[in-house]
Amino acid sequence: MTIWSRLLKAWPRARGRSDGPAARLASVAAAAAPGWWRDDPVEQLRHYSSWVYAAVNAIAQEVARQKPTIVRRDCHRPDACEPVAPTHPLVRLLADPNPWLTSWELWYLTTVYLELTGNCYWYAAPAAGDGIRRAAPRELWIIPTPWVRELPDPRAYNSGYEDAAPGSPAEVFAPDDVIHLKYPNPLDPHVGLSPLQANALTIDANMELLRSRHQAFQSGQRPGIVLRTEQTLSDTTVRRLEERIAARFGGRDNWHRPLILEQGLSASPWTLSPAEMDYLNSSRLTREEIFAIFRVPGPIAGLVENMGLGADIWFGARAMFCESAVQPKLELIGQALTRDLGRRFGDDLVIAFPDCSPRNPAERRADDALDVRLGLRTVNEIRRSRGLEPFDDPRFDQVNARGSRPPD
Repeated sequence: MTIWSRLLKAWPRARGRSDGPAARLASVAAAAAPGWWRDDPVEQLRHYSSWVYAAVNAIAQEVARQKPTIVRRDCHRPDACEPVAPTHPLVRLLADPNPWLTSWELWYLTTVYLELTGNCYWYAAPAAGDGIRRAAPRELWIIPTPWVRELPDPRAYNSGYEDAAPGSPAEVFAPDDVIHLKYPNPLDPHVGLSPLQANALTIDANMELLRSRHQAFQSGQRPGIVLRTEQTLSDTTVRRLEERIAARFGGRDNWHRPLILEQGLSASPWTLSPAEMDYLNSSRLTREEIFAIFRVPGPIAGLVENMGLGADIWFGARAMFCESAVQPKLELIGQALTRDLGRRFGDDLVIAFPDCSPRNPAERRADDALDVRLGLRTVNEIRRSRGLEPFDDPRFDQVNARGSRPPD
């Protein structure tokens, strides 16, 4: 429900009562209270701007870069996992979800919906053969979160999902037709809770600061210098001074020219007042709060205050970002997809993501090379664990094969 629909809904109720104009205004103000949009998926998506966009876009791009690995787990040996073949139907499905959506777009949009609304819905288009509906889906489609409403059921947890696309009649899908990815919500087990919802007031404060700053630039006037004199100047003299200063000192080529005053004139720069300085600090504080909400370090979003440290800042920020913000989400998504998608192709299939942290890359490469030399893993197994395509040469699928080499 948008702000306008909320306002229009509030007015008829007010007209139906005998209260005066003050009561009607109070009802409208309540509809637009700070954080009112926290339960409205449409408005949550509309907040995908400013620093929220910078943070969520960084997370979504990093998640989209990761390629899931699909392994077959031995129930008798939980630690023993065998990668499935690249031609496995589940591998192909995640690599090519549908004709109009790439795998990168699938993971990117999934993450954006989770970060903004706490929920993401995949429609698992069933494959049909010989008139029999199969459990394994043929395609995967993302359903916009604002269109979907889960139908709780006291016995079966949920009885389905209602999809109400704009301009179309609502359609109810069976529970197995929709894969519901969500962030845990302590208030409602059926609906996820996003970081954006949990910090709605901070987001509102940032939006109000942006609006007020835009209004100040649009309507406010701020001179560069102030000229003072004890004399009384006519309007003609004032206008002549303004024109001469603008003509002589305007533009980037004239900013350093000296200003010579006479007849008792003195000049001083127009400085920011303490209140205005606090306004800038408030803007910086809300930005830091938003980044903390999504656990995104400043350098990941493009903010680097000390360029002298260079790669050290970037490496530390990326390690913190991957380990605290991205990897937990990958683990959640992998476990949910193993339960709701992987089991449709086999009870022993596991969907997981490799560790995206850049910490100790040299040690990881040394361990991989040692595993190949000792025959613990094949080269292609290591490549799949890194999210890389395996080599076509069958020698790289053999343990300690002659001619095999550690991956670069």
